[in-house]
Amino acid sequence: MKTGNFAIGVAVAAGLCLTFTASRAEEAETAEAVKGLWERDTLTGDWGGLRTHLAERGVKVNAAYTAEMLGNPSGGIKRRAVGNALLQVDVDADLEQAVGWKGGAFHVTGLHVQGRQLSANFIGNLIPVRDIEAAPSTRLFSLWLQQSVLDDKVSLRFGQLPMQEEFFNSVVATNLVNSAFGWPPSFAANLPSGGGGYPLSNLGTRLKVQATEELAVQAGLFTGNVAPGTNAGNDAQKRNRSGVDYTVDGAPMWMFETQYGLNQAKGAAGLPTMFKLGGWYYGGRATDQRYDDSGVSLGSSAAGSARNHRGNWAVYGIYDGMLYKEAGSEDLGLSAFLRVTALPEDRNQMPFYFDTGLAYKGPLEGRDDDVAAIGFAFGRMSPALAARDSDARRFGTATAPDHDYEAAIELSYRYQATPWLTIVPDLQYVVHPGGTTTLPENSSKTIPDATVVGLRTVFKL
Repeated sequence: MKTGNFAIGVAVAAGLCLTFTASRAEEAETAEAVKGLWERDTLTGDWGGLRTHLAERGVKVNAAYTAEMLGNPSGGIKRRAVGNALLQVDVDADLEQAVGWKGGAFHVTGLHVQGRQLSANFIGNLIPVRDIEAAPSTRLFSLWLQQSVLDDKVSLRFGQLPMQEEFFNSVVATNLVNSAFGWPPSFAANLPSGGGGYPLSNLGTRLKVQATEELAVQAGLFTGNVAPGTNAGNDAQKRNRSGVDYTVDGAPMWMFETQYGLNQAKGAAGLPTMFKLGGWYYGGRATDQRYDDSGVSLGSSAAGSARNHRGNWAVYGIYDGMLYKEAGSEDLGLSAFLRVTALPEDRNQMPFYFDTGLAYKGPLEGRDDDVAAIGFAFGRMSPALAARDSDARRFGTATAPDHDYEAAIELSYRYQATPWLTIVPDLQYVVHPGGTTTLPENSSKTIPDATVVGLRTVFKL
């Protein structure tokens, strides 16, 4: 049995044992009245009271199935329609409530990815148009323990930690489905194997300190490469298909973030606002975007291996806040986000990136759970990479134009059909796919801008 399958099997077996034990611990009927199909919180209900019994013992089991159809009626490499799906299962345990471990918590997430990748196969853009787009697989995404002290003001989390879930988060941006509004493409394009963003994750530890009601600081130490090795070519997801094929003997990665939040408590009179400032440092090597070890341009036929730089780093800032709240409501109204990243230009193909957007919760009368959102993402390619393109044309080794930027704009509407079913029609426009990249079969013609339409359904199981 492969290591990855064995690890997933152990996790599933442990979850089944916990479920069986909890179900046998108490056979009493659930106190909550049985709800009808269209009113219940989850499609599969309370499992005859089992879900409630588990929750009373500190164990919460959640699952969601996301299925969608999407396609690019214009632009891209080829026009296609594809189907994607993701089954995600989460188990969270309050260990103090479950086994008496004061301040302890446990979490595990498993993923099952289905379908074809529209961006990778048919558009050719750097920023996947879907946040669930990935190579088909069944994988472990996260598995960690946490210890909290001082009334939860200090917490230490360790295990398999997706950096995407620990750092660089925006609550407002999650209303959009383009992958740019999750793990930023400037990190995915420049870190080894794409860094710790979906569907890959790192081994690591994260320390968070809630210094005051408004101020929090956190820092993390992670494995630097989530999919080491050279098998499966350049596809990190295939090199780490199970989610547990990692190594701890490579260069590490450090992350830090300072958070300053206003009016974050429920019922606060003012508008909730969050500011974040952070960054990371990777201790391994990063390749130069223009020169080889001898200072010869990589655009020349005489060039050798790309020059290596010691270390890589990034800084970022985030604004996440509400601009307008409807009178008498808790969270209905208009919110906005802005996220910016900056990296060294000589060793990163996308050294500058930003995204921004707006979301309105409850845009229509009687539709308080619906959300209308618009977002814009922009990634500028490295001037050093553009200079290499220019060198290549001058030396006659290529005819492609300079890499410049890739951008995307998205419009979406989240229609809450029932408490357990969300329907999301979505429209996107991708500008300069690949940062101005030529077609695979025609090196003199760039990939045309692409229009993407899709319909997503999300089932809370």
